[in-house]
Amino acid sequence: MNRFRFQPVGALAASVAAAATFAPAAQADFTTRRWTSDTNFELVISHMPDFDQQRSGLGACGSGTPGANFCVPTSTANLFAYIAQHGDTSVSPGDHNWISSTNYTTATNFISTLASKMSTSDCNGTSNSDAYKGAKDLMRSEAGSDFVVEHESWSIFNVVTLKEMTRESVDNKAIQEFAYGKYETLGTNACGETVINRKGGHAMTFVGALRSGTTRKISYNDPDDDTNTASQSAFVTSEKDCPWMTDLVVFSSVTGSCWGFNQSMNWVKRSTGDEYMRLLDSRISIRPASSHSWGSYTGLVGGVSVATVAGTFVPGELEHLSASAQGVSLDANAKPSLAVSPSGIPFLLVPGVAGGLFVEQRNDAGSTLVPVSLANAGLPATPISAIAFNGDRTLMAVCGRTVYAIAGLDGGKPSADEAQPAVVWQQQVPFDIAAIVPMPADASESGIRSLVVSADLHSIMSIGGDPAIQPTMRAVPQQLQFDLDRVNATTIVADRMGTLWFAQSGDQHLKALTPNGNFFITPLAVANITGLAIDDLDNLLVVDNGTVRCFSMGPTGVSETGLQRSKFAGQVVGNGFTVCRSSSNYEPRFHGGAGWRSVPDPIAAPNVCLGDIDGNGSVDGSDMATLLGSWNSVQNAAADLDHDGIVAGSDLAILLTSWGVCH
Repeated sequence: MNRFRFQPVGALAASVAAAATFAPAAQADFTTRRWTSDTNFELVISHMPDFDQQRSGLGACGSGTPGANFCVPTSTANLFAYIAQHGDTSVSPGDHNWISSTNYTTATNFISTLASKMSTSDCNGTSNSDAYKGAKDLMRSEAGSDFVVEHESWSIFNVVTLKEMTRESVDNKAIQEFAYGKYETLGTNACGETVINRKGGHAMTFVGALRSGTTRKISYNDPDDDTNTASQSAFVTSEKDCPWMTDLVVFSSVTGSCWGFNQSMNWVKRSTGDEYMRLLDSRISIRPASSHSWGSYTGLVGGVSVATVAGTFVPGELEHLSASAQGVSLDANAKPSLAVSPSGIPFLLVPGVAGGLFVEQRNDAGSTLVPVSLANAGLPATPISAIAFNGDRTLMAVCGRTVYAIAGLDGGKPSADEAQPAVVWQQQVPFDIAAIVPMPADASESGIRSLVVSADLHSIMSIGGDPAIQPTMRAVPQQLQFDLDRVNATTIVADRMGTLWFAQSGDQHLKALTPNGNFFITPLAVANITGLAIDDLDNLLVVDNGTVRCFSMGPTGVSETGLQRSKFAGQVVGNGFTVCRSSSNYEPRFHGGAGWRSVPDPIAAPNVCLGDIDGNGSVDGSDMATLLGSWNSVQNAAADLDHDGIVAGSDLAILLTSWGVCH
């Protein structure tokens, strides 16, 4: 069966329930999945767990509430539990009724395990990079390469958007944890921009979105909406406006901030009169692994197509999605480039064709390839010869001997009200370029880098957008020989440790170059290598005459492992075969400070009854009277129990749930 089942019924409002019974083997997940256009879309994910972070058994800061700083591992634990309840029961914490008190300890233990993987601090929460590493490493150990874990954070090159989050869920079945940063407003600079500075953040689980014109809404499960540390609360989904805020500059002071990048961000409007702007700025998504390829061409063709193979949780069970751009002519000697954004959106470059950069665009009618205009991006007139996505989420375009990094395309073709593609950094190299090789996050501890390989395949230069890290050059040993007549038929990919693997079409072996300069040749029992990809477990996915075969490195060398290691084994694919891998744009200079750690965002002070408005130690008639006297008002903050800016039915539900009880 397909373990992510689509049942397109209901609307966004249907998911905003006061409580939901969450039994094992839940029968629905993506209840609404609509993408009419970039400005008109809707997503509802039902039956997403909603674990509480404040619970006995988790770490506490001094005498504080246990779990008060565990929002990131708790929100991410919801994703693991969702996967387990939707068919892949081998994934921890397994398939259970999570509202039942009998499973409370099981949930607590798993959150604790994930917190340990994420190096969560009892007092200081979870850092940006540790959150990704913990989720990625645990998912690999639980499910191998069946899933891709993506981590995206704000940077001067990139913003996290509601549109991008929604599209990844609609297109690629992603389930996501997101964080908003709590940004203080420092003032308005001389350029008329609002200067903001991050002062911590809070993580929640994404369960829905809506956009209709200028109206934007986000739905989420908040781990910090219940202070009962002894039992699991009823699952509650919240919906908030999520407007698009323009002319923002993230900077430490108003002075000098005109130097900063003018950006726009989505504001999660949790309450009115808040001292902070709560802006979307980080997310972790987990989605089924997928591969992409394009068809075979000789001479002129009637259409160019990209085929996407989106893997489900069951090995070998695949769904095929296609996109096409009709009437495109392709020179037989041209080498198309296929670049897949970290969110799984394919871009196809067809050299020699006017407007030859295409991106997949979807709507309710299906999927097509549409041209992407880079006329105003700041590129030279020199044609683009190759493309690839760098780890900072910029699209790198090779023009002559210069690589240009273009921001604004990682979420697909931008809408008119979004930032348009623009060159944000560039790097000139001293040789003609054969290929760009993005380095996986695992291999980029010293910074986000990509490698540029020379046309003779014997010089390599590392490049990136961080001016603090200088480009480096190294030579490929002359003993490692290549057929230069087949440079255009050469695929180069990097594994997690930074070893480069070379495959030349027609060969029956792979060549490898380690980061320290050692090299080796690996013969394979294949007829004709026509493509190569590497997945998250460093499996070598070799395309043998159009069919994917999986080989794995072991203590005795390379052996074929097939479906045991990869769901793509046995699939028939075209050219440009690539498999999406886990990624992160974490950069210490942006995300390493204290402001990028999660901090508690309680709805009630620790050790106080939730619903105890008058503070007398119990929830009783006097609290009810105060709440009813403040009905539909925004004046009495104490009666606004869910901090949504108004005293209404949701606050009454909280009070009744806590009636007479103090935790």
